[in-house]
Amino acid sequence: MIMKILLPLFCAAGLSALAEDWPMWRHDVERTAESPQVLTDELSFLWSRELPRPLPAFNDVRLQFDGGYEPIVKGKRLFLASNREDKIMAFETNSGALLWEAFADGPIRLAPVAWRDKVLFGSDDGCFYCVDAATGKEVWKVRPVPSARKLIGNKRVTSVWPIRGGPVVQEDRVYFAAGVWPFEGVFIFCLEAATGEQIWVNDSTGHLYGGQPHNAVAIGGIAPQGYLLIDGEELVVPSSNAYPGRFDLKTGKLKDFKLPLGGRVPGGWYASLAGKSEEKKGKRKSLLADMGINYVRHEDRLRYEGKPEVRSTIRAGDQEIRFANGYEKVPGKVHSMVVADDKLFVTTAAGGLYAFGSGTQAESRRHEATPPPPGKATAFSSQLLGEIPRHGYGVFLGSVDADTLVHLASETSLRLLVVEEEGRRVRALREDLSRAGIYGSRVAVWQDDPTGFEMPPYFADFVLLREEIPSDERERIFESVRPYGGKFIVQHGEELETRLRAGALPGATNYHGDFKPSLDELVKAPLGVLWFDDTLGHFKRSPQPKVIDGVMITTTKDWLDASTRTMKVDYRLLPPNFSDVYTGRVLSAEESALLKVQAAARVDLKTVQPSQYRPSNQKNAWKPEAPVAGHRQNPLTGETEARAFPKSYGCDGGFDYGHIYTMRSGTASFYDKRIDSGTINISGPRSGCTNSIVPANGVLSLPYFYKGCTCSYPLPTGLAMYSLPESHEQWTTWGRITKEKLAGKIQRIGINFGAPADRMTESGTLWLDFPSMGGPSPELDLVTVPAKPRSYYHHSIWMRDDAGLPWVAASGVEGMESVTLRGLKPGSYRVGLIFANPASDERRFDIQLQGQTVSTDFNLGSRLTAVGVVFDGIVSEGSLQVALTAKKGATQLSGIEIVPMDLAE
Repeated sequence: MIMKILLPLFCAAGLSALAEDWPMWRHDVERTAESPQVLTDELSFLWSRELPRPLPAFNDVRLQFDGGYEPIVKGKRLFLASNREDKIMAFETNSGALLWEAFADGPIRLAPVAWRDKVLFGSDDGCFYCVDAATGKEVWKVRPVPSARKLIGNKRVTSVWPIRGGPVVQEDRVYFAAGVWPFEGVFIFCLEAATGEQIWVNDSTGHLYGGQPHNAVAIGGIAPQGYLLIDGEELVVPSSNAYPGRFDLKTGKLKDFKLPLGGRVPGGWYASLAGKSEEKKGKRKSLLADMGINYVRHEDRLRYEGKPEVRSTIRAGDQEIRFANGYEKVPGKVHSMVVADDKLFVTTAAGGLYAFGSGTQAESRRHEATPPPPGKATAFSSQLLGEIPRHGYGVFLGSVDADTLVHLASETSLRLLVVEEEGRRVRALREDLSRAGIYGSRVAVWQDDPTGFEMPPYFADFVLLREEIPSDERERIFESVRPYGGKFIVQHGEELETRLRAGALPGATNYHGDFKPSLDELVKAPLGVLWFDDTLGHFKRSPQPKVIDGVMITTTKDWLDASTRTMKVDYRLLPPNFSDVYTGRVLSAEESALLKVQAAARVDLKTVQPSQYRPSNQKNAWKPEAPVAGHRQNPLTGETEARAFPKSYGCDGGFDYGHIYTMRSGTASFYDKRIDSGTINISGPRSGCTNSIVPANGVLSLPYFYKGCTCSYPLPTGLAMYSLPESHEQWTTWGRITKEKLAGKIQRIGINFGAPADRMTESGTLWLDFPSMGGPSPELDLVTVPAKPRSYYHHSIWMRDDAGLPWVAASGVEGMESVTLRGLKPGSYRVGLIFANPASDERRFDIQLQGQTVSTDFNLGSRLTAVGVVFDGIVSEGSLQVALTAKKGATQLSGIEIVPMDLAE
């Protein structure tokens, strides 16, 4: 394999230049990979290092933004991020000597930025770090999204908002993105690089109603994964498999974001700008995609987008260096090259790091990996092996020694997490486990209070607590133990007290893949992500999954064998796969053989299958009938009517599981019949052409039914979701009702000013967004003065008090003098008003209802704190007016709830 170096005719041999830096991924803020550094004609080997093989988050190359080591160089130091061992490493450029290591609590998946004498980077732990470039010591650290909630992300315990929007620095400001799931909230940040102080944040791009592949519509948004770049006055944010979004660099305001509406155009994580070399050719600077990344097989043929070898081409002065086909001086596949400090640095897919320059062979050295020491059995590890399972996830809450962990890792296939608070013990344990070759991939250490550490529910095959804590705290930890046999172990001296979580979660059901109801009592809106991963992929028209006793059984079609394909029949089936419904972990053959559900997994491998799998009520396999889901009581009027809900394009016609109706409506979607939620979009993934969104075992499972499709849904991956408190933010498209049909009938309603969409509550109030932005919604006869007061939205995660409805208080209108709602049924009502100051100023105003003053000199209170006031017995003859008279500062109002007195609690 040969690296191509194309030299201009005027480049004389031995031409020298000042040593240059390569301070960020692809050199600069535009990601051009063009450096003024000039290399000598003859490059000699200087040094090499063997590093652990990288562990990318995803298998799909279109999502492999962290596919290998990406060096950056500042002065005489080279910096690398490790997605395997959760650390930044610094090396001396002349010798390859390791200078320091700085660990995070989770994988560091994207290259850092070297700025002045600092190094800046983000981690899957949800934190953004600044360390000293000379020592690796922490300068500042922030958790920009103020929540400790976690999930299982790509086999690791991570924040729900991992930092996977790679940082870029310009004019002493650092830009990055946190969060990957639009419906969980995504956050684009601009911070002061010196202090970590926030300059601006955009938290409104996860709930955008608009186009989806196949010209469908849904609530969706940006899914930031990849490296941010700067194009003049715009910040460009890659969106996983979709097209990037563009933001105003100074304010963070969204300027442009659209998904590929036509479908079948493969997007990818990579984006860069054309550099000066393109300008010299007379080409207009443009956003570039790499055909080698945006290249995948659709069912009918290979599809691609972009230019070849964009990512694998760099420039050094007037030299163009291409490494797609490797480099003759380096064994194996080249992943990346950078030019800095008068040297060429090369990384390989296997984890090699090589330096070449003008030095002589006598100066060269090879830093070979030291074989890890063998694990030593300890009394504690031997005791535990008789108590814990051999597979899955295990958690130690409290200190544990390295020998015990190494021995457990050698005797089991467990993935272990240690939560330890004391910094020196954390550092020593990480270094010992790194030397043993198992840090990150098998054992991780999170620095936190062991007794207060927030974990995902249901995931741990065992949790071992090494401290005495109150019983209520024990119950909270027990929620993280896996049903169907997980263990909660409490250590008392040398004794172990074990509590088994046997059997199913109370109220949970099994599902046998037979299009029959699954009345799972635990799967109810709102829902949040429990895990996501793309290890196990399925053809898009595969049979329904089965979810039985904590195990998902799936069978994919052999779609690469096209010999049987016609319009009425499809492909044969492949042998079944078994995975953990609570973590997505694929079970080993040894585990699968012992399962009691083997009988349910028998598969006919010989018969050619039908093209589609449909419930009996859907007669047209390719154009299923519209959803029919019984009747409901209209929450606005109280009248009984046929249940209807918005459904956009989706070749899955949907299925009624009893409590939950699931379907593809632009994105994977569901409707909670118990509260008549409206259509809730699970934006990001693509569910199957077969209905593959299943409520069972206490979770909503959405396996990866995407193979054979190239449509640019942002996150082609599998996931599971679990129920969260009503305070959790989740939006819906409820459906259109004309104001003429509602005239004189409305008896219960919530008006949510500035909200991105609608929301239904357990109490029975349907909150409608005003102005209407989130798709089809009941039309209101509502008049404001002024006609268009300034509305705003922020994610409810910022609200300081989680009580009540923070997703109402987090948005609002300012400067409004009055609002009048017409169409009410005459009667006596309870009227609730919700306020929250979005700023830190003092605001006071009078409040009038129906022309009567009900509060004078009302103080809006402190920033981001909800304030609710309730007034009973407000009489309406068909309309309600709220008036606000400013006394100091601008008026503000977040929401109005109107409930008839006979229903008021």
